[in-house]
Amino acid sequence: MTDAAPTVGSGSVIWSGKPWIAPDAVVRTVVVIVAALVVVWLEFMSGIANNSIAGLSLSAWTVIVFFFVWLLSLTDLLVQRAVNTYVLRNDSLEIRTGIFTLRSSMIAPSGFSDLEVVQSVTGRALGFGDIILRLQSEVDRKMVKVRNPMKVGDQIRSIMARPIVRVEQPV
Repeated sequence: MTDAAPTVGSGSVIWSGKPWIAPDAVVRTVVVIVAALVVVWLEFMSGIANNSIAGLSLSAWTVIVFFFVWLLSLTDLLVQRAVNTYVLRNDSLEIRTGIFTLRSSMIAPSGFSDLEVVQSVTGRALGFGDIILRLQSEVDRKMVKVRNPMKVGDQIRSIMARPIVRVEQPV
């Protein structure tokens, strides 16, 4: 008789995460606020800030427009966070994507080839980056906006670099 080998993904969870959007959200918020302040300041300096359009001053309309610009700028970050989930187990890595249609990629150590951590200057300063997994099937999988990507990358390497040993009982 042969003992059944554990299925991929059945191990205990070592790390799980979603894209870390907080740094990008803060940067986008600051940029929108600074731009709104500059535009409102220019409106006051030119003397047109108190002109009324549909009962509201031009400066009030400017603030409303920049508020909607800010909301739109955060939409892609919120979608990225909702769409991606990463789960590292002691025997595999699972990358789930999708909202309406869920795609789950299970990466076993036997299919793993290489790992690359990519961090921009902002990412290094704020502690986030992307992890690109190269698989033996010559397909790349990307984990976006991972918090502490060097630490997570080391954890993934330690799991994926383990040799796989299957022990069978003699018949």
